[in-house]
Amino acid sequence: MNLRFFSSLAVAAVTFLVGMNGPSSAAPTSKANVAFENGIEAYRTGDIATAVTNWTTASAGGHPLASYLLGELYDQGRGVERSPSLAFHYYERAADEGQAVAGVKVGLIYRDGDKSLGIKKSYAKALKYFEKGALQAWPPSQYYLADMYRRGLGVPIERSEGLRWLLLAAKKKYSPAMVEIAKTHFEGEGVLVDRVKGWSFLDLALRYGDREQRDSANAAMEKFGKRMKSGEKEAAKTEADEWAAEFLSN
Repeated sequence: MNLRFFSSLAVAAVTFLVGMNGPSSAAPTSKANVAFENGIEAYRTGDIATAVTNWTTASAGGHPLASYLLGELYDQGRGVERSPSLAFHYYERAADEGQAVAGVKVGLIYRDGDKSLGIKKSYAKALKYFEKGALQAWPPSQYYLADMYRRGLGVPIERSEGLRWLLLAAKKKYSPAMVEIAKTHFEGEGVLVDRVKGWSFLDLALRYGDREQRDSANAAMEKFGKRMKSGEKEAAKTEADEWAAEFLSN
C-alpha cells in the first residue's frame, strides 16, 4: 500500500486519516485542535511554513494526525529540510497516540532496523505497533501482524493466527492479504492444499487491488497457474464470487 504523502490534502483524505487516529493516551487539547485545523487551511493555500508551525503546536498538544503529517513533511522534505530522524520522531509520536498509518511505518522500522536512524531490530516493538493498528481494524497492520506470526518474528510460529489476521484484512478488500491467503492454500501452510480456494483469492486480489497489488497477484497467478487442473479456475471464480458476496458486499 502506498503511504506516501498526499499531493494535496483533500477533505476526503483528511477525513480518512482522522478516522485512523484510534484511541490515544489523552484527547488533544482544544488549542491543538484549533492549530491542526489552521495548519490544514494553511497547507491548502500552499503556505507550508505556517502549516508546519501550526501542526507542531498541535502535535505538542497531543494531536496524532498533526504528528503524522509532520512526519510525512520531514520524510519527504516538503517545505522543510528533509530529516529522517525528525520524521521518525513524529511518526512514533503519532503511533504511540493511536495513529495506525504511522504505526505501520514505525513497526516496519523496528522490524527491520535502520542503521541511519540508529535503531536496532526490535520484534517486540514492531509487534506492539502492528497489534495496536490491527485492533483498530487497519488492514495493513493486520497484514504485517500476520507476517510476524507466520514467520515467528518475536512470537512462536502460529500459522492459524497468521491466517486469521490475513482473513480479517482480506474482508476489508486488502489485496496483499488475499495474495498471501492464496499462497497458504497452494503451499499447504497450516491448511490442506486447496488449489481452487487458493486461485479464488488470487481472483479476488486482482479485483480489489491497485495497479501494484495487481502486479503481485498476476505474478502469483503465473507461478501457481501451472498447478491448476481442468475446470479448477472456473470453480475458483465461482468460489470468489460467493466469498465476495458474503464478505465484501458493503
